[in-house]
Order: sequence, then structure tokens, then C-alpha cells
Amino acid sequence: MTVIKNLAFADKQKLKALESFKEADLNVSDFLPFPIDLLHHFLPFRLKFLDESFVSVDERKITGLLTVQRVGSKRAKISRLLSEGNSLETGKFLVDCTVSFLLSKGAESFYVVIDKRNDKLINMFMEGCGFKNLAREIVYKINSNDFISDLNDISFSHIRKMTTIDIKEVKTLINDTMHSYQRAIFYKNSYEFKYNFFNRIKQYVLTGEKSKDIIAFFAVSKIKKGEYFVDFVISPSYEGYLSDIIQFVKIRLSKIKDFKVLYVKLKSYYYNFEELNEMLKIEYKNSNENIILTKNFLTLNKETVGYEKMIFNDATPAF
Repeated sequence: MTVIKNLAFADKQKLKALESFKEADLNVSDFLPFPIDLLHHFLPFRLKFLDESFVSVDERKITGLLTVQRVGSKRAKISRLLSEGNSLETGKFLVDCTVSFLLSKGAESFYVVIDKRNDKLINMFMEGCGFKNLAREIVYKINSNDFISDLNDISFSHIRKMTTIDIKEVKTLINDTMHSYQRAIFYKNSYEFKYNFFNRIKQYVLTGEKSKDIIAFFAVSKIKKGEYFVDFVISPSYEGYLSDIIQFVKIRLSKIKDFKVLYVKLKSYYYNFEELNEMLKIEYKNSNENIILTKNFLTLNKETVGYEKMIFNDATPAF
């Protein structure tokens, strides 16, 4: 009989026998140690601050692993799903049980990002687990050897690190730039910008050269040794500043000894997605498309219903 349990209550060493665990180049040390994992398990969802993993166990053997991270006060992202023999049945069981557990802890919204070519996994989430396809994500890959060596001569006085004072303005910028029909699902709250000692994210803002209003936000995160992501949101009519953001990030990363690859992420729920995507396509040819699947049990609130600003989006339709 297969049971689902928090990894805190399982023998982590048994993960090494899971073939897909080895293929993913993971180590037992990548997961929360005892007793932090045990204490974190009992926290209500709104107080969780670390990634949390669940495993499927059959006759004392670990047959699957699912990792989630809290990305909002009531939103969770499924960031990893592994199963023995790539079993979709095990994957579905893990997803369903984990969603049910986190709902009992206070979560209301879940999402996962999947390569659009992975039809079987997409079908499992949509047909088997009730997720819906609400957005897509384009990821551009830039190798370190594509960087220009003389970038250090450029001045970026209009770019600075984000501070706690900026949170309200950045939150408004991001939510105002979303399609109105997708805002309730992808709405950003203040928690998502607060500093967390355990994450690897550096956040920046770009200001107008005269007004000093914030017109863009971007975040750089390390995903593993030598590889980084940059997420960004730019206010409509200021898309030209995208080149400044990319150049700024290139300079910072080129100073890191083991840096290899930068991935630039662009999400379709921002209504200047098409313009930004066209700009990136001209400069960078190596890209991949993911879809964003969501499952929601949302309790709508005054922040997402009756939003202060009415935005009329262009018919032609991302942290």
C-alpha cells in the first residue's frame, strides 16, 4: 500500500535509491535537516518560509518525491516532481495528497511550470489533478561566452537595489501590468518581496531618470551552480529599458567565477508580453516555452475584486 508523508517523517537516505533522484543530480543535503523539517511541517501555511518535500512510500521504499515552495500568503508552487519509472499514477497521487494537506494548512492556490513538449505530464496535471492552463512562459538562454567583454563601461545610475520602502510601489506596478482577468490568480502581495535569509534572490528597481518613479522591477536568482534566472516586469511604454536590465545583469554575473548560463523569463499574463518577447527574439535565438498550470480554491478579497484601476488591454496579448 502506498502512503504519502512529509519527508521529515521518512528516511532521507532512501531517496538515493530513486533513479529519477539520481538523474536530477540531487543530494540528500539539498533538503531540510532534522529538526528544522519537523518543526516546519507543523507551521500554518502563511508562516512557512522554506521549501517542503513530500514522498510516496510503498513497503518502506520511496517511490516518488514532490517539492513545494510558498510563493505568496496563500499560493504554493510545485517546483519538483519525481517518480519511480516516471509513473504518472504515483505523480498524481503525490499531487492530490499534497494539495489536500496544504489546503488544510491555509493554502488556496497552486501552480506548476511545465515544458510545453511534455504532453504526458501536462495531461496528468490537467486531466488527472484538475489544473488549468492559464498562462505561458518563454525562457531565453544566454551563455556566458555570448557576453561582451567591455560592458563595464556602462553607467546604471537609474538602477538600484530594492528596499522595503519600495515594496508598495513595486507591488502596484506588477499588479497594474497584469491582464485584469488573470490578476486574481497571479496577484502579488507584499510578502513576496520581503527579504528571506534562506533564498538566493536579489531584487532591483529601475527608476525614471527625471521623476524617480519606479518603472521596472527585476529579480536575479541562482538555481544551481553557475546558472541564474532573471525575472522582470516593466511598465508599459517603457519597454526600451529591457536592454538596460539585461546589460546590468550581465555585468554583475560576469564577475562571478563559475557563472555559465543566464535564463531570461517572460510571462504572458503581463499585457506588454508580446512587445517584450519580440525584442528578446531579435537578440536571442535560443528559447524554450513552458506552460503555467494552476489550481485554485481562492477566497476573493478587496485587493483582487473591485481593483482600483480599470485597465483596457490591447487585443494582442512574467516574479
